[in-house]
Amino acid sequence: MANRISLMSYLQNPLPAIPINPHADPGHNTRNRLYRASDIRTISRWHGFNLAAIRQAYDNVLFQANMPSDPVPSSPPRMITSENPLKAAIQEYVVPRIRRALQIAFGHLATNNQMAMLTPISFGVGESASIIDAFKPDTAYFAVDLPAGTGPNRAPGDIKPSWKWSTALATQHRPALHTEFKQALSQVNWYMKQHKARYGFLLTDRELVAIRRLDDHGNLELAEPIPFTRGGTTAQPQLTVLLALFYIGMLAAQDTGAGRWNM
Repeated sequence: MANRISLMSYLQNPLPAIPINPHADPGHNTRNRLYRASDIRTISRWHGFNLAAIRQAYDNVLFQANMPSDPVPSSPPRMITSENPLKAAIQEYVVPRIRRALQIAFGHLATNNQMAMLTPISFGVGESASIIDAFKPDTAYFAVDLPAGTGPNRAPGDIKPSWKWSTALATQHRPALHTEFKQALSQVNWYMKQHKARYGFLLTDRELVAIRRLDDHGNLELAEPIPFTRGGTTAQPQLTVLLALFYIGMLAAQDTGAGRWNM
């Protein structure tokens, strides 16, 4: 019988570093006439997105739900030189693990009659949820009981190479770089507005940033960035990329209350 581990242990696995070889000219983040950097009016810290909050809400699931061990593949990722290979690496190393973690969590909650006010969801490519006006987020959290591609994207995500977007751009003095920081946020904000979603994220080969939308006017909260390769243990858990994406999924499953997924 395969060795079984807790869901927390599974989500403490560090992700492998993705080697990059960026072009000398990184280019601009996606532009569109319907969203722009100036749409983002204020950016503040999402202080409630932290390990303590996750454990307070889901410690019972994280430590009681168990599953067969599934180590991260030992073969190192290939070097990336553009955005599409990064998306492929995320699909290989990240997406299946979040999908599996959510399946295990909702199975545990259902077995213990704890699914009140929650909709079981999964994680996949943007087309897993409905596509509005041809705008396609890179990833989607979507209700598993709805036909594929028909339900809302409850927490849209976008994947960027680190040479095109990073949290470090927020403190750059060059206006063009600061614009790039907000341009990527405006893209995710647009997806969130389309789907009436409260939550979203930006993921690069270096960090994950969870996003909470406060209103329809471009006021956002950003969580503390999480290093891509951070790992932990069940004895000393850390807020890893996998645990954070799992938590975004659990937030996206909430149908009622002040923290419900939709606005």
